[in-house]
Amino acid sequence: MKIKDVMNKNPIVVSPNDIGGEVVQLLYKEGKYYAPVVEDGKLVGWITALDLLAGCKHSKIEDLMLLIDEIKILNENDELTDELIDEMVNNEIIAYPVINDKEELVGTLSIFDLFKYKNKLIKK
Repeated sequence: MKIKDVMNKNPIVVSPNDIGGEVVQLLYKEGKYYAPVVEDGKLVGWITALDLLAGCKHSKIEDLMLLIDEIKILNENDELTDELIDEMVNNEIIAYPVINDKEELVGTLSIFDLFKYKNKLIKK
């Protein structure tokens, strides 16, 4: 099974120029804990609710986000392995950004996506 078969293809996306307080409100409204940071269609970083809590609500996201060299990025065509699932569960990682071969953001893979997928299989 490929990551693209399980991932969320319509994640909340924020810009490096968005303001922390606005992103907090957006995440809260949507019930999310993370968002890819995208500029010109390309993934440039990752922001979590914890990053926002540690930062200032008036700061730009670019000053609060994790840069792409600080995060694990998945490719939509990678296999979804037991090792990846174990890594997410054992390290309490909520989600990873997912890109295509052009390095464009195409979704996110969260632990919740894995639960939804497993639940679908059980119901079949």
